[in-house]
Amino acid sequence: ASDVTLEEESSERIRFLSHHDELTGLPNRAMMQEFLDGKLHSRGEANSTLVMLSLDLTDFKLVNDIYGHDAGDKVLGEVAQRLRNCLRATDLVARQGGDEFIIIAPAIHKKEDIRTLCQLIIAVINKPFIVSGNEVSLGVNIGAAQSPQDALTASDLLRYSDIALYEARNLGNNSFVLYQADMAKQIVQRRELENELREAIKENQLFLVYQPRFDIRAGCINSVEALVRWLHPRHGLLMPDQFIPLAEESGIITDLTDWVLVNACQDIGREFNHISVSVNISPMEFKASDVIARIKNVLATTHFPAARLELEVTENVTLCSPENAQIVMQELKTLGIRLLIDDFGTGYASLYYLHSFPFHGIKIDKSFIFAMNDSESAKSIVEKVIGLGKDYNLEVTAEGVETQEQLQQLIKYKCDIAQGYYIGRPVS
Repeated sequence: ASDVTLEEESSERIRFLSHHDELTGLPNRAMMQEFLDGKLHSRGEANSTLVMLSLDLTDFKLVNDIYGHDAGDKVLGEVAQRLRNCLRATDLVARQGGDEFIIIAPAIHKKEDIRTLCQLIIAVINKPFIVSGNEVSLGVNIGAAQSPQDALTASDLLRYSDIALYEARNLGNNSFVLYQADMAKQIVQRRELENELREAIKENQLFLVYQPRFDIRAGCINSVEALVRWLHPRHGLLMPDQFIPLAEESGIITDLTDWVLVNACQDIGREFNHISVSVNISPMEFKASDVIARIKNVLATTHFPAARLELEVTENVTLCSPENAQIVMQELKTLGIRLLIDDFGTGYASLYYLHSFPFHGIKIDKSFIFAMNDSESAKSIVEKVIGLGKDYNLEVTAEGVETQEQLQQLIKYKCDIAQGYYIGRPVS
């Protein structure tokens, strides 16, 4: 006789791993494919519909970065268990890879039921996870596709739910989207534009214009804001709001920002001896570890003084990984670079961040300045925001100044800088 226990256990383990994810114990892609094919090929009247959900966790990378991969693995295990608890016995949840999961739910007939399931999943994932004694919050985005309404094959269902997930990511954290027929066409068009933007950076289809900023106290122009434009070969002139979101989604934003920084520093350094230039930086770039090195490289390449470079960032930069953003900002401040909060009053940051982050100034969003024309309460708000900036020792810029009356009002409120069409339009 011989003891074959270990061999049998190994064989069983191999059989298990061939159909399951080792980390979470969930069915893997192979088993999910078999389950899906079986459901699609043997549907009866009772199971006339089938829903596939593609899930993607948000902010999960931060868990790995801050607490380590072992902690991240434990969180994924708990996510798997929470998803199991949301589902019926007839449903299947599988791990797609990384922080992505697939749910297959047969016999769901109404779109309202799909929405209810998505809302349940979001609520369950949003509950805090305990990681190393700390509460950590995660989000989730969901894309949904149905059979037979959207697709009849497993591969098409996967593709369409993934397209819906892509749309959900664009909407922001904790969003869910049901697939629609025109989404695939929009994805193709978006990817074409993405490739064209990469080429535009290389082939100098982009150009910069500069809008002056008027120093009210000194009575002169002492800084300008660099604004990028794209002269597209087919679509003509494209403004930033038509391609900056695409650049952020696709990761092209770093190349685009580097192009703007280099050209702005070269232009202003060549033409002026004292004027500063401000450049908009995406909050996403403060998540990257190389942002400091990139900016140092730009300054070294262009020989532009750091003290004359200003970086504008929306206040939402403080929402995601504020500790990392604060470290990056402190290093930039050490280099001598000035930091401004752009579109102040339209984001979600706490006033606490005005004190704790090393900002040099705020730019009041133009919507507040426009409203001063017809509203006494709007004037009062602008006056108080200017006073708030002064209390925090911040330089205050008013954007969207278009009339002499608005400028006189800002002078009365002791605003520092004015910017807008009354001062000057963006020019080469």
